Amino acid sequence: MEKSKIEAMILDPGFDYLQPYFYNNPYALRCELGGGKTKAAYMRRARQRAKKIYETLFPRGADAIIFSYRITDWSDSGEPDAMRFGETEETIRLRLRRETQALRFLSECMMKYRHVSVKGLKTDLEPDDPDWDSVRRNRIVCYADDGGFDDRKLMEHQLVRDDGRELGLVSFDNECILSVYDDRGCDAVFATYEKMAAFYPLLEPFFLDYDRAEMKNRLAKGSVTSV
Repeated sequence: MEKSKIEAMILDPGFDYLQPYFYNNPYALRCELGGGKTKAAYMRRARQRAKKIYETLFPRGADAIIFSYRITDWSDSGEPDAMRFGETEETIRLRLRRETQALRFLSECMMKYRHVSVKGLKTDLEPDDPDWDSVRRNRIVCYADDGGFDDRKLMEHQLVRDDGRELGLVSFDNECILSVYDDRGCDAVFATYEKMAAFYPLLEPFFLDYDRAEMKNRLAKGSVTSV
């Protein structure tokens, strides 16, 4: 079966998909989630808006999830990593907890779902960075097939996450990736201008005002090759 454009993109090592997703992809829309005078009201609004955005883009559920996993090797530094980064006992425990949570999530997904690993992706580092040779990044693509994902659990985690997990939900029919970066907002990245234009009016009520002018400009410009 011929792959959808978005599936071909997420399987392509040349598709970087680096944050910030909105600014790094020409066919992208940015939405605001949380808001309110109290923390409870803020989170309530974030959950409600995230649910509506998800249901708009994934009426039948997500077809795949993508997980960006960074592999870091500082074992040749000659010094304890805690000294190298000036970390305290508290930050060490936090880092270990985040790494453990990320690895557990990755392992669970790979055990439960058909998956493909796209290796050797571009990182945020430049060649002249001293850590250039120490950091690698892979993208794990997990397919829902007939089983589906616990979408509610995934979305809830993304809203309150504290483990640095970089996760995107993918629709093959609607040719898009939805990445919730936290309770503040999310980016919807489309494979084509036509799909972005089709969902523009549906997502417009959720747009982040700060980037509204840029989104309007993208819609008006039509098909483009770069931002």
